[in-house]
Amino acid sequence: MKHFDKKAVKILLDAHWKSGWLDKTAVGASDDDILYAKSKGYWFDPIRTDHDDLVLKLARARREITPKEVGDAFLASLSSRRLELRSALGSFAFARQFPDHKMSPSEIRTVPSGAVQCQVCGHYGFNEPQAEDLNVLNFERHKWGGVRHDDVIYAWFDLSQFRREPQISPTKADVEIFQTILGIAANLPDDASPSVLARELREAVKSNLDERRVLIEILSMAGVLKPRNRPSYDREFVNPSQRQHTGQHNNDWGYPAIWWRGSDGVNASALAVFFPDIEFAEKQG
Repeated sequence: MKHFDKKAVKILLDAHWKSGWLDKTAVGASDDDILYAKSKGYWFDPIRTDHDDLVLKLARARREITPKEVGDAFLASLSSRRLELRSALGSFAFARQFPDHKMSPSEIRTVPSGAVQCQVCGHYGFNEPQAEDLNVLNFERHKWGGVRHDDVIYAWFDLSQFRREPQISPTKADVEIFQTILGIAANLPDDASPSVLARELREAVKSNLDERRVLIEILSMAGVLKPRNRPSYDREFVNPSQRQHTGQHNNDWGYPAIWWRGSDGVNASALAVFFPDIEFAEKQG
């Protein structure tokens, strides 16, 4: 069990970001700082792994966590702004129906590095184990609450770290913030997009725009903000071919949040799974 350490978090963040991403070839931390962050569980040596190993790791991590645990952590993040606690809900939602499978390479989806996408889960990998940088994943957890919850390596790392975090009970203030978020989402105009929701939430929860976007995407992955007539992680695993884009080139929302509209409101059944203690009134009017 590790404890939250502000100094170690600052070392992690400053090593990767200064008004934008730092050059990957330049580690923005001294040897002493890295040793300190390592001692507190915030900095990691690279690991060698591959797709099939990650699938097994994710399955083990998922079995050790309950929906209510990640729901409570999400709530506890709202007033504390502990974004790494918020992240686990998105990763758990992705992992919840995750299928046991071997690498199934796509013939058409490759990247310049030579990595090939798995047709089943969407992870890009190689034939042989590769060194993976866990620090950039940890940076994303603490900076925004995660940005790639639908990638097996992030989901595994996120949930494995979540299991090591002290469990924090949500406060009355957290519950009130969440109820406000739900109320806003449930009462927007029918054609309101997730971008409109992100704007409307700016007074509801202490955050910047990037954090609110991630918050919305996490709730959408969990099925709480569920677009109608689209495959949803709360019912089944959504493979890459099902994660369709709108075709709008300037729309960079992730799936399934990209399809959510005000008319979709809040999905009470998913809410009951992850937030069983939350009272919520349906859309008004």
